[in-house]
Amino acid sequence: MKYVAITLISFLLFSCQPAGQKDTSKDNSSSLPPIGGSKDKHGCLVSAGYTWSKLKEECVRPWEGTITMNITDTSTNFETAAFVLIDSIKQKAELFIKEEDESVLLDSLAPHLYANKDYQLIEKDHCWSLIHEEDILYEEKK
Repeated sequence: MKYVAITLISFLLFSCQPAGQKDTSKDNSSSLPPIGGSKDKHGCLVSAGYTWSKLKEECVRPWEGTITMNITDTSTNFETAAFVLIDSIKQKAELFIKEEDESVLLDSLAPHLYANKDYQLIEKDHCWSLIHEEDILYEEKK
């Protein structure tokens, strides 16, 4: 009977831990990177393909809900697409291209023409083309 009582008391003493007490000796969560990967300066989750959109002022995946254009010269490039987002009132277009570190905004100059000092985005025959220094870099294929 003594053995049963000692075993029961030992079990109760060692199995219960006060509710507010936490064993921090094994907690390495502060030294681990955040789940899901790194974020850019705007808080966009880069590893999930998100980047900052200047037009929408939020994180977006450039290939979702945009115009996709294919690169015209594939001999020297491994990235094969560019993406264009046009605002709902068609006053600005935003380019997501490998040639730039961040997205590029273009202003509407005429129907089917957006431009800035470096790029022109033109729609002809229902297909978009991106021009830089008179060279067509990307074209939409339908």
